[in-house]
Formats: sequence, C-alpha cells, structure tokens
Amino acid sequence: MPAVIDSSSSTTATRRLDAQIALSVLALILTVGGTVWLGELADEVPVLREAYSRWHGVGYVLICAFMVAVLVGAVLHSVRAGRAGRSVRLGWVNAALVLAYGALVALLAWYLGPEVPQHFSGGRGGGVKGSYVAWLVAVLPWLAFVACFGGLFPKTHSDLPSADKGRTQPVQPKFYRVPLLTAVVSWCLGILPFLFVLLAFTLR
Repeated sequence: MPAVIDSSSSTTATRRLDAQIALSVLALILTVGGTVWLGELADEVPVLREAYSRWHGVGYVLICAFMVAVLVGAVLHSVRAGRAGRSVRLGWVNAALVLAYGALVALLAWYLGPEVPQHFSGGRGGGVKGSYVAWLVAVLPWLAFVACFGGLFPKTHSDLPSADKGRTQPVQPKFYRVPLLTAVVSWCLGILPFLFVLLAFTLR
C-alpha cells in the first residue's frame, strides 16, 4: 500500500512539473509576442513613441518585456498555483510589488534616458550608453524570468513541513522572499553602471 501511495505522489509531482514547464514556455512565447507588438505600436501611439525615444530602443524592449512577462506569468500560473498548494492571493501581491518595482525602474530610465547618448562610445564598456544598457540588463530580466516560471507564487503554510512533537514550528519564509532576493541580487549587479549613468546625468 505505501508503494502505491508513493507512486501516486510521484506521478502527481511529475504532472505538476510538466504543467509548470509548459506554462513557463508559453509565458516566454507570449512575452516575446507582446513585446514585439508593443514595439510596433511605438510608431503609432504618441505616448509609446515618446517612451521609445526616452528609454532608447533597448530600454523600451527591456521595460516592455518586463511588464508583459510579469502580467503573463501571473495570469498563466494562477490556476496551477492554486492546485499546487501555492497562494494565488499572495502571488498577485508579489506581482503587484514587482510591477511597482518595474515602474520605478521605468521612471528612472524616463529621466535618465534623454541624457544618454544615442550611440555607444568607443571607450571601454561603451561609455554612458553602455552603462545605461548594462544597468537595465542587470535589474530587469531576472525578475521577469521569475514571473514567467511561476516564482511569484509562494507555498501556503499548509504545504510547508509541520513541526514534529517536541519540536518548534519552523519559521515560515516571507511570501515576498523570492522576488526580494532576486531584486537585491539584480541591483548588486547593476548598481555600478547605474551610478555611472547617474554621475553623467548630474555633471551635465
């Protein structure tokens, strides 16, 4: 009997993993499609045209891809998250926090972008333009990947291991731990190019 239960649990876990992989691939495909669509709209919609100009082409693509990835990832993984014992409500709270994070980065790029040259310089690292691109590449894509792969939805307390008799209940991880740690690591990678762009902005 235990062998039958173990086999059933293993099959269920495999199906959940397959579903997560399929949804993640679909999220990536939809993100690419949505980003291409927004890129085409930049020629027609005045606000998007201005955003394209201020963020530069690469910045526009990265910011749009980030926003689309978070929304698509949250929508696609919502159903699977509930069935897999993860909190849909807290997942959407995380999605809102990540979108706010993306909006903050977009706002910074909105004001810094116009001061960035249109072309890379011949110096090491591409100059200010190179630092601008390096900053956005460091702080945006990783959280987008987390969203696409369902990482915004935390495990519920009931899905976490319970304490045995005589042992204290393990500390429950914060629901925002994954996006927070990802953001911290991203900024550790992006802080130097950001400071270089900020310095160039203040010296103008």
